Amino acid sequence: RPTFKYFTWHTCVLGIAGCVVMVFLISPIYASASVAFMVVLLVALHYLSPSSSWGYISQALIFHQVRKYLLLLDSRKEHVKFWRPQVLLMVRNPRTSLQLIRFINDLKKSGLYVLGHVELADLDSLPADPLPDQSDSWLQLVDRLNIKAFVNLTLASSVRNGTQQLLFISGLGGMRPNTIALGFYDNADPQDYMSQPTAFSRDEAIWHEFPPVWTSGGPKQLSPWEYVAIICDAMKMSRNVLLARSFDQLQPPQALGWRAQPLIDVWPVNLWRPDSARYVDTSSLFLLQMACVLAMTRSWRRARLRLFLCVESCTSPQGQEDKLRQLLKDLRIQAKVQIVPWDEVVALHWHSHRGDSADGGLNAYSNITSISDEYLTAVNQLILQQSTSPTVRFLYLPRPPADTNLYPRYLQQLEILTHGLGPTLLVHGVSAVTSTQL
Repeated sequence: RPTFKYFTWHTCVLGIAGCVVMVFLISPIYASASVAFMVVLLVALHYLSPSSSWGYISQALIFHQVRKYLLLLDSRKEHVKFWRPQVLLMVRNPRTSLQLIRFINDLKKSGLYVLGHVELADLDSLPADPLPDQSDSWLQLVDRLNIKAFVNLTLASSVRNGTQQLLFISGLGGMRPNTIALGFYDNADPQDYMSQPTAFSRDEAIWHEFPPVWTSGGPKQLSPWEYVAIICDAMKMSRNVLLARSFDQLQPPQALGWRAQPLIDVWPVNLWRPDSARYVDTSSLFLLQMACVLAMTRSWRRARLRLFLCVESCTSPQGQEDKLRQLLKDLRIQAKVQIVPWDEVVALHWHSHRGDSADGGLNAYSNITSISDEYLTAVNQLILQQSTSPTVRFLYLPRPPADTNLYPRYLQQLEILTHGLGPTLLVHGVSAVTSTQL
């Protein structure tokens, strides 16, 4: 090593600055050409050089910087002004979830994105941990899809236990998921997107690493009760919840062409509770924020945000519309407000509500037992009538019932509500993400 004892970073910077100044003073043209050539050479080496086996100094530098700034990222200093979506997407099989993985990558914008997967196995019965080999395939998938996501895999005896583990441990320091995204629970046969020629070529290694898709005749790894229990667990941990249905039908904005304008339809009212049609509760504001974040991303920048205001004739539609527009102005959300009369739909709700009350079957905690299939079907048709084919819909996700015996009924009602709606995101927020006081 050099034996010069009077070296400091100050003298180093001074020497660099002096050399740069002298080079440009001697010959500005040759100096500029040399700098340009060096930049081109560095870029070419970065993208064209083969992988080496002696390691990369850049990884050591990145590790040092990331560790330093993660320690500075203090979760106690979080503020609503700096809130951003940090999503944990639970994926059973990437073969059937490529569209959803890409969509959540857009939805998270500049936030944290973690792909989570639960492998059902017992480590005691295995000779070695199988997750490292699987991680390589998942990381190749992330590179192939060109998304900015981390991968987090775990072993567990059940999907629910594995999801709890990931909710507890995903992230590091102040970067932890505040939202969990799940696929919708139904019996529809999923589509294998990796088998399509436009997705991956058949000779790629990741084609063979992931298991075949589930068919309707095979057993499910997850029961309806366990699925709803996962939703309840996330809410207990103060995580926002996203349920994605029919995203295999999603047409990305790039595929629509430059003439077609993507549409984002937002229904921020709890459609299960027409008696409390409010647009300012925590979940509604979170839903509005997520739709706004999606519309601000580069891929969805041309999208138009449409907000549907459900009103009854006995109320003041103009007054409700003015309040909603003022709220959007305060939140700086640009959206087109459309008035939706729903007197006939609400009448069906009150008719079934009176019938259940007369029978003494009204649940004290939730109105799930008082909601009829006829009412939910009418709401479903109302949504279809107002917007036939938007690119994606955002709907309010009601909180699951406290009675675990009602979990299958809860899923059945979600199925009726979202049947045939195309790509639909059911959203439930548990934390404040907007403020009009700043």
